Amino acid sequence: MTERLYYDNAYLTEFNATITEITTHNDQAALVLDQTYFYPSSGGQPHDTGTIDNIKVLDVVVRDEDAAILHILESTPTPFAENQHVAAVIDWQRRFDHMQQHTGQHILTQAFIQTADAKTVSFHLSPESVTIDLDASGLTENQLQAAEALANEVIQSNKTVTAVIRQADEQDGVRMRKLPKHMVTDGLRVLEIEGFDKTACGGTHVGRTGEIGLLKIIKTEKRGDKTRLEFRCGGRALSDYGDKHRVISEMTADMNCRFPEVPELVNKLRDELKTTQATLKELREQLVEYEAARLLNEAKTNNGFTLITASFDGRDTGELRLLASRLTEGENVVALLGTAGEKAHLIFSRSANLGQNMGALLKEAVGQLGGRGGGQPAFAQGGGVTATVGQVQAVIDQAATRL
Repeated sequence: MTERLYYDNAYLTEFNATITEITTHNDQAALVLDQTYFYPSSGGQPHDTGTIDNIKVLDVVVRDEDAAILHILESTPTPFAENQHVAAVIDWQRRFDHMQQHTGQHILTQAFIQTADAKTVSFHLSPESVTIDLDASGLTENQLQAAEALANEVIQSNKTVTAVIRQADEQDGVRMRKLPKHMVTDGLRVLEIEGFDKTACGGTHVGRTGEIGLLKIIKTEKRGDKTRLEFRCGGRALSDYGDKHRVISEMTADMNCRFPEVPELVNKLRDELKTTQATLKELREQLVEYEAARLLNEAKTNNGFTLITASFDGRDTGELRLLASRLTEGENVVALLGTAGEKAHLIFSRSANLGQNMGALLKEAVGQLGGRGGGQPAFAQGGGVTATVGQVQAVIDQAATRL
């Protein structure tokens, strides 16, 4: 079995090892080493990356049948041989980020236990987010702030973080969600944060809490009787702050206001927008009424009904539906309308007293453009493909000949 050296030193990123097996994993070349500092994906923490003799290590996994650690390589086939000595380098930036986030998670988990009696039931760490799920719903803003404040107090106290091996009868006071699938140490590995927390864990962590820098809760989400909480630690928290500071600075400059005034001004703009949109909707409806009246007045009646055909360039489909509805709300009218653009759209409608099948007519017409659609005998629509005004009008004119 591979000797897992990352248990002893999470800070060492360059080491030598001997290849004990060359294999594959999901059709990719993989190596088993006699010893490794590469952390495999487990316990909610992602794997390390780096190189082995300058060949990229893309993934690190634990083989189920024997708990061997597989180092998945970019190169296929592998240029290596068994018993070959190799030099490995771990991506320190990725490793340290994981150390900050994972140790921060332990601190935040214990902080919620102490301030809200809420226990962590799951942990997930990815390049995009860090989350924990708490066995509580409806956490108040005061409880969230209290837990965050306690976590940062522990971080700023620069407490020591150490890992010790404990036996089964020495687990009092140790937090543990479940026993590991493979016990690869002589006992249970317990991470101790000086005077604050003891947790069974096989991950990589900082040596002192001060290395985390800071912790910030950025989002909460109710999930049934649980709460999912997203947070950032260290470099991620600083990056998150930088992104938000840049956005808010641009907003204050654009609105010519100070930071505390932004929410009030945004609410004011939102209210003004709603009023403007309502007014615009009323005006558009009035224009459609005038347009419908004009089209009906200009149209000719043949075979007992009035036929209206029209195509537009980039017209809003909602507005086009309203026009079709207004044209055919009276008797003896058929309206074949279309709008061109990247997503061309056809709308065929008729008065309720007529018998033409708009669904069948539309399906054939839109098919000529390469789109899809259909509907009821009195109203149908479809499209979704790029077409010019000329192409749209052509299929409308052809459909008109089949009425």
